Amino acid sequence: MFWGNWVAQSVKRLTLGFGSGYDPGVLGSSPASGSLLSGEASFSFCCPAVVSHHLARVLLLWKCVFPVSPKDLETEKSRGDSFTWQVTLEGRAGALCAIKSFVSRCGDLLTEEVIQRLLPPLPCAVDLLTQLSSVLKTYGSTLKTSSVVYRQRLYELLNLLPPEIYEGIAILKELAADLTASEIQVAASTFLLPPLCHQDDLVILSPLLQETDHRFIEEQLLLGNGIACGSLEYDPYSIYEKDIEGDSVPKPLPPILSVINSAVKLFGVVCAHVGEAQRLFVLEQLLDSIKHTKGARQQIVQLHVVSSLSSFLKYLAGSKGNLGPEEVRRPALALLMGALESPNPLLRCAAAEAWARLAQVVDDGAFTAALAQVSFDKLKSARDVVTRTGYSLALGSLHRYLGGISSSQHLNACVGILYTLSQDSTSPDVQTWALHSLSLIIDSAGPLYHMHVEPTLSLIIMLLLNVPPTHAEVHQSLGRCLDALITTLGPELQGNSTSISALRTSCLLGCAVMQDNPDCLVQAQAISCLQQLHMFAPRHVNLSSLVSCLCEILLDNSVLVNLCSPYLLLRRAVLACLRQLVQREAAEVSGHAVMLAKDSRDELTPEVGLEGALLTLLDKETDQKLCHDIKETLNHMLTSMAVDKLSFWLKLCKDVLAASADFTTVTCVDTMQEEEGDKGDDASVLTTRNDDKSYPFTNPRWATRVFAAECVCRIINQCENAHSAHFDIALAQEMRKRDSRNDFLVLHLADLIRMAFMAATDHSDQLRLSGLETLLVVIRRFASIPEPEFPGHVILEQYQANVGAALRPAFTSETPPDVIAKACQVCSAWIASGVVSDLNDLRRVHQLLVSSLTKIQAGKEALSHLYNESASTMEILAVLKAWAEVYIIAVERHKNHRQPLKTTTCSEESVRNGSYSSDGLLDLVHTDLGTLSRLWLAALQDFALLTLPSEFASQLPVEGGAFYTAETSENAKLHYYNSWALILHATALWLTSTGFVVADPDEGASHLSRPVTPTSMCQGSSSGATVKSPEDVCTDRFHLILGISVEFLCSLRSDATMESITACLHALQALLDVPWPRSKIGSDQDLGIELLNVLHRVILTRESPSIQLASLEVVRQIICAAQEHVKEKRRSAEVDDGAAEKETLPEFGEGKDTGGLVPGKSLVFATLELCVCILVRQLPELNPKLTGSPGVKATKPQMLSEDGSRLVSAALVILSELPAVCSPEGSISILPTILYLTIGVLRQTAVKLPGGQLSSTVAASLQALKGILSSPMARAEKSHTAWTDLLRSALTTILDYWDPDGTHPELDEISLLTAITVFILSTSPEVTTIPCLQKRCIEKFKATLEIKDPVVSVFSREMFVIGICLGFCKTFLCDFIGSNKKYQTKFFIFRFGAISILRVTKPNNNDLILCVLMVGPQRTAMQEVLF
Repeated sequence: MFWGNWVAQSVKRLTLGFGSGYDPGVLGSSPASGSLLSGEASFSFCCPAVVSHHLARVLLLWKCVFPVSPKDLETEKSRGDSFTWQVTLEGRAGALCAIKSFVSRCGDLLTEEVIQRLLPPLPCAVDLLTQLSSVLKTYGSTLKTSSVVYRQRLYELLNLLPPEIYEGIAILKELAADLTASEIQVAASTFLLPPLCHQDDLVILSPLLQETDHRFIEEQLLLGNGIACGSLEYDPYSIYEKDIEGDSVPKPLPPILSVINSAVKLFGVVCAHVGEAQRLFVLEQLLDSIKHTKGARQQIVQLHVVSSLSSFLKYLAGSKGNLGPEEVRRPALALLMGALESPNPLLRCAAAEAWARLAQVVDDGAFTAALAQVSFDKLKSARDVVTRTGYSLALGSLHRYLGGISSSQHLNACVGILYTLSQDSTSPDVQTWALHSLSLIIDSAGPLYHMHVEPTLSLIIMLLLNVPPTHAEVHQSLGRCLDALITTLGPELQGNSTSISALRTSCLLGCAVMQDNPDCLVQAQAISCLQQLHMFAPRHVNLSSLVSCLCEILLDNSVLVNLCSPYLLLRRAVLACLRQLVQREAAEVSGHAVMLAKDSRDELTPEVGLEGALLTLLDKETDQKLCHDIKETLNHMLTSMAVDKLSFWLKLCKDVLAASADFTTVTCVDTMQEEEGDKGDDASVLTTRNDDKSYPFTNPRWATRVFAAECVCRIINQCENAHSAHFDIALAQEMRKRDSRNDFLVLHLADLIRMAFMAATDHSDQLRLSGLETLLVVIRRFASIPEPEFPGHVILEQYQANVGAALRPAFTSETPPDVIAKACQVCSAWIASGVVSDLNDLRRVHQLLVSSLTKIQAGKEALSHLYNESASTMEILAVLKAWAEVYIIAVERHKNHRQPLKTTTCSEESVRNGSYSSDGLLDLVHTDLGTLSRLWLAALQDFALLTLPSEFASQLPVEGGAFYTAETSENAKLHYYNSWALILHATALWLTSTGFVVADPDEGASHLSRPVTPTSMCQGSSSGATVKSPEDVCTDRFHLILGISVEFLCSLRSDATMESITACLHALQALLDVPWPRSKIGSDQDLGIELLNVLHRVILTRESPSIQLASLEVVRQIICAAQEHVKEKRRSAEVDDGAAEKETLPEFGEGKDTGGLVPGKSLVFATLELCVCILVRQLPELNPKLTGSPGVKATKPQMLSEDGSRLVSAALVILSELPAVCSPEGSISILPTILYLTIGVLRQTAVKLPGGQLSSTVAASLQALKGILSSPMARAEKSHTAWTDLLRSALTTILDYWDPDGTHPELDEISLLTAITVFILSTSPEVTTIPCLQKRCIEKFKATLEIKDPVVSVFSREMFVIGICLGFCKTFLCDFIGSNKKYQTKFFIFRFGAISILRVTKPNNNDLILCVLMVGPQRTAMQEVLF
């Protein structure tokens, strides 16, 4: 239900309650306020978002419930009667319960200010507690129950608050009095002890206290002493409290037990925060209280006191506190020694744990030795079972928290005395406790115990053979000792020496003896020991017999064990062992199980194997830990074997899903079949029933079927990492023909669709979610696989009707929001996959999304009130995200067809008539684009508000956003995080299609599920807000898209998905495709620099090539925007100052008149940093600091990966554009860096390729070099001279790379020749015609003409003709050809090769190409055309 309004009404009733009851000055409460405080307010404090809006009023209510001062409390005592005091106590207990709920549920709201406002009632509440005894004497026992509840609530609250808050409040005395009260007669306080005992020690107590299927009942019988627990009658408000992990005691407890339980916990906290003197006084008082009581009451008081002391020591150890001097230790030690001799075994167990905590808290070697000596003395002198068991456990537990035993002398003494006790055949209890302590000693000693391994192992074997099997508890302790010994030996058990072999044989013998024991827990210990042996010495464990044993126990084939046994530990041990075995040897384990299946019955059959048997057991089992182990075991087996046993696993999953499905067959629909109907087509494909077929699984639970559906998804993921034929039907069919044993996933596509359909159409919502997820995986993985029999089609086309039939039930009015959300995701994936090409077929699935969009437009009335507001938010955002994905795909297909995008100005009628575009998908989306755009903008605005830092919380709308309420804002954030990225991308594309032209705001207005907020960017003309101009609306939208993108990219979290980052970058690309946003970026240099810094951070923190390429594309667009801005400013200046001299015009572009680029304020400098980052990551040799050389290190050129080449090429394109952003002086500043990087990339990637080809990186560097050399800055009057000098230096550098001696033959001459030719063609004659450079260029050409490599020779001739002809002088060319007769006959051959080069270097210069064709006989004509 919708909680926000309900809570507001509750708070209102609370306020009214104070006015309708008694005077607060008399009793501080009223009947109405008391009931409301204890009920509605407590229950409402489950959600911090709800509480935050009413916190101030509720804090005031809580304050008014209690007296303001002690004087008012004294006044209360003399007024009223029994009834008014009962109302008062109940009301104040309710207020304390509400505060407790607030503290436990709303920790984020518990600020310093709130804590200070909570403090005033606490002293008064404690003062009332101290005076309850006198109130009870005055008004009788009718107030006893109310007073007990009041104590309980106060103690529970104080347990939750930081102890520093009530450090000055005297509460310890009251706690001690409650723990030792004379009227205590409740023997059920034994419930206090199990949580204070160590879990490993509970195994030596009654087997019924261990993990069993009926522990809930057994503990009540053993510990409750006839008092029923777990009834809401005791505490109805416990229904919304969280369960404490590991606490098996049924809640709620009776009030008196709850008081004791809370007092014990609070005592440990309070006692740790008082002075040593007060601590000593309280401990002595507790010790005296035990001495002064007798009989059964003494045992109860002792239990309470020891429980409190244990809680105190545990808290002190956790907070690294100090117990105090010897005077404080003495009474604590006396209390524990008395408990170690108690006839209650649970109390002895708790005392042994406290004994270990005492040693941990004191942390003194001498004190620890003294404790050990006390145990030795007691064990030597005592002859009774109680003392021996208690102190033997204390001796074993002593070093549990001290890091182990470090003294061999102490170890020898412990082992000797425990050896003796373990052989006391007159007392099985002593043997059990002593052997358990010995196992603890073995664990604590570690490697130090090696000297005792052989005698201990001999002792274990001897006792296993001599102790009667009826003493199962002794055998269990022997099993724990054996397990500890195996762990101590560890990998040494793999050795082949005589001693190790003997030890290993003894371990296996001990396991065999325990396996033959009829007790289930002893068998569990045996399996645990075998599991340890398999871990350390797998070669020496008979896997076949072990698997057979496990299967017999697990599947009820043993005459000794049955599955109905209450011993859950046995089943857990079996599954834990199986889980370990299949991690290493899944195939072998499965094979052994199949061999066993031939002679077995029931679950384990050869058809289903161990895997099917485990699925059957999973369906029957209820224990969560055991179910988890079963799932993990199956997951390991699936990971190891699913690809090799594909048909088996798919059949297994299909049998589980089909066992209770209404339909067992899904008919495939022919791709070419025409389907004219609408809904009838989907329904017709469903099914034929097969009632005759029997399945190995009978009506499995929905959880089992969900797991089966998840296994199908895992199988698909496993096949992705296997052979490519799994997703290539032609290759799979071919390989299947070669060998019929070959099995591939694509051949089972019909089964995959069928399983997804069965799950998606089930009545269980969880299974429907899994089925839709499976269908989504199938669509994404198989959508692009072509159908070999029908070229131009894909294999999924034949299942169109099946997909539609699986999706349609998810869009009914009764469907939960999470199922609708998942179905929308599948719809969008199906539409975006491109499987469906026919518009009529596409419209059927599209109509499902249209129905969801219509539901959103209808508002809150159309949404289900069975779910809270955050569920509605999830549904709405899922629908909008699905539409966004469809729109993005539609736009991308339009771009691929090079068609202009549709805008919202086109009429819907033209879309319906099909006259609008040949792309049907965009036609379908365009119909609702006006509505979608407004909903997308509203969702993005909501997301922007929700992601504001906490200090801006006051700026959030009081009523919430368009799709969320203020009370559910925290829960709604997750749904916005899952949806915003695609919505952002789609919105940016829509704004791009409109060109940021604002249409009529009333056109296609949408009805949001909540009233539009005042900050909704003027989306509704009917709102009372001031109407903004189109320019302001565009600016708001621009900053909304840009702000969300920058905020996300500048603070990328580790869990940020690739999808979100890519969508965000693509949104920025779409935004900058339009002139108006580019002008905004270009005119605001600080904004451009900030964007570049953010993109630089993205590149540094994300290694994905696709993300880095997308980032570089945005960088390129930013530079283009800056170029356009600079050009516009220059054009405007020229127009404005047309009559003035050009020398008087100001310099535009970075660098101005000085050429300086300031880091942090320069767009060009930020771009250079980013490009250098990309280039140096791919080519570290470009960084002189890394290479240790002043220039590009002359290393062997390298071939970059495809991704690396694309990144380097993109960075070079950006570098070549930078001079246009600068002023002439600024271009001079950056030119050396740009030339260094561009030529450096050329040098480092000039790898020889077959056929004289150029690598993509070299081609990009040459193209970038051409762009730089052709820059207008090279011809600008102010920069011409400097550019000429720098370009000459660059050409000299390229010539210097040439290796005339051939010591670096791996350098590609063709790349260098092309670079020289680019210089000759693209620069002014002043650069290349100076004698020294001209001579060196001609020498390089001549040298390459003599190379024997025909490819290089031909290419050099081509470059020579182009370069010399166009770059030097026509006379030299004619003389060169005339004087070299051997080149005349070949000249007409290679001149055609020159044309291809010209196509690259001069793609638009047809005259240049014509000149090459006319070289030779047409020499005169060439001169006329060219010169």
